[in-house]
Amino acid sequence: MKLKGNDYRLFVGNAAGTTFAQPAGQGNLTRNGGRNFTSNATKDTEGYDTQTPGLRTLTLTLQLTPSLPDADGYSRMETLNVSDETAIYQIRKKPFAEEDVVFAASMYTTLDDTAFNQGESVTVGTTLTLAETPTVDELS
Repeated sequence: MKLKGNDYRLFVGNAAGTTFAQPAGQGNLTRNGGRNFTSNATKDTEGYDTQTPGLRTLTLTLQLTPSLPDADGYSRMETLNVSDETAIYQIRKKPFAEEDVVFAASMYTTLDDTAFNQGESVTVGTTLTLAETPTVDELS
């Protein structure tokens, strides 16, 4: 069995973090992660640099074609982008119910780029950056 990208969707929490809305117009959603390494090199290692695993990094990127009105989804993300407040974001696996959460974390919202191309719908790139350690991360 192969996993399908359409079976995963992003949800943004309200100010209290008690209800979640799916931003309308979702396109590609990507989990970007890695790990930094710390050098252990000293003068006596003579040209070899051993490294120790450091902290993990994680961002989510989402391409949106906003479908308005969307007060609890895209408009909420616009507000978060301007205010620099954090929100709980979730990734849910189909059928997208509350018990289908495979990722949840408090994150900062950045609306990166907006394309106003002739003859096309407006698209918005979004980057979500961790504010706290994820409370659920079944995608790692």
